[in-house]
Amino acid sequence: MTKSLQDLIDESIFISTEYQARLAEITGDSDWSVDFSAPSFTLQADPSRSLTPYLLGTESEQRGSWIWAWQELGHFPESVVSAAVQAREAGERLEIPELTTDELLTSEGLARRLTLAAKAVTGVYAHYPAVAGGGVRAWLLLDGPELELPAPTVQRMGRVMAQALQTGTAEHHQRAVDSYARLRGAHISWDTEACAVVTASDGALRLWFDERRISGIEPAEPVVGERELARAAQEAREHREVLREEGHRALDLAARESEEQRVLRERSEAERFAATQAALAEPEAAEEPEPVAEPEPSAEREPAAEPAGVVRTDSSGSDLPFDQDPRADVEPGLVSTHVVEEEPARAEEPDEAATDAHPVVEPAEAPAARQELPETSAETPEPGGEPSALDRLRAGGDAPQQDAAERRDEVEYEEFEQPAEEAEKRPAKEEKPRKKGFFNRFFGL
Repeated sequence: MTKSLQDLIDESIFISTEYQARLAEITGDSDWSVDFSAPSFTLQADPSRSLTPYLLGTESEQRGSWIWAWQELGHFPESVVSAAVQAREAGERLEIPELTTDELLTSEGLARRLTLAAKAVTGVYAHYPAVAGGGVRAWLLLDGPELELPAPTVQRMGRVMAQALQTGTAEHHQRAVDSYARLRGAHISWDTEACAVVTASDGALRLWFDERRISGIEPAEPVVGERELARAAQEAREHREVLREEGHRALDLAARESEEQRVLRERSEAERFAATQAALAEPEAAEEPEPVAEPEPSAEREPAAEPAGVVRTDSSGSDLPFDQDPRADVEPGLVSTHVVEEEPARAEEPDEAATDAHPVVEPAEAPAARQELPETSAETPEPGGEPSALDRLRAGGDAPQQDAAERRDEVEYEEFEQPAEEAEKRPAKEEKPRKKGFFNRFFGL
């Protein structure tokens, strides 16, 4: 069997209104205090009264949601949250998602509607919205002998129904009237779907319905005697006993789930503690120096390629000057250079250190795509110092005279080639694969 949230609200609206009226009679304007550890809801009246509280859930203005109390297992005593667990179990059985969803977005009247629905499945019909501070309101069900209702009368029942209908909460009035009569121990008989007679100890009422809503009430003759009224009262007591037994099962279930959640929390705390200890131990292990493995000797080991512009000294050559012959194990290749921005060339003579280092100057115009090194080099070297190592390597003679614009030209790709006449002058023993030149040694390529 399935029901909707509104079905449960219709079933509890009238009897809830009567219990709320009884609660108002005993509370008045007195202050209250709640102690969930006892648990007790104390009314500071004269004399003071203590009721049993059940926490259904809380609504938060800041969070904008309703949270069922069965989400707080382990934080409250099982007896305090047992009514919420009972409502959840009924919601699963009746397939009502509002009772089984742990958190719901708040809307106008949602907390009151959930509370009314919970009353129908728990048999606890009085409630109190307790302000907890910070925009949080806790909705409690209250129970106790002080809230017991007197025997039903048609006069009292008619007044309660008229008061409840003013709220507009009930939608299916036939369902609401039928449930109210049975819960109160009165007798109800239906002539048709549009007419019912409610009989109590002091008389009877006839109710007329139009499109599921009460359209009229009038006095009527009782349709049953004392025996039927006693049977109706017994059925009401049995129904309350059934709900009370379900409440006991919900209490046991709350205790088991609370223990399971406690174990999970302890396990989670232990895992977080272990993770924290491991994280703290990692820096200590990192500080300990690791033994450096000695490299294995290798007959042939090629040097790692360095990025362009990084200068490495040749350990095997012991900083040999650049005009020395290249090593026998090197091969010719292409060289890629990058331009480094530099201040414009000064008119005065450059110092010897800058001349030896052969600085790279930024081009004034778009760089040439590819240039060959000049074949001839018989002109006089640049004034102000000795010819550079690069000039000596180009042709074995003096560096050519260049103006400032030519020196700013960028050579992106240069291929070092030996002049033909120089190659003819070399002895026969050097008829080996051509060796890498200056740029190859300088940039480690």
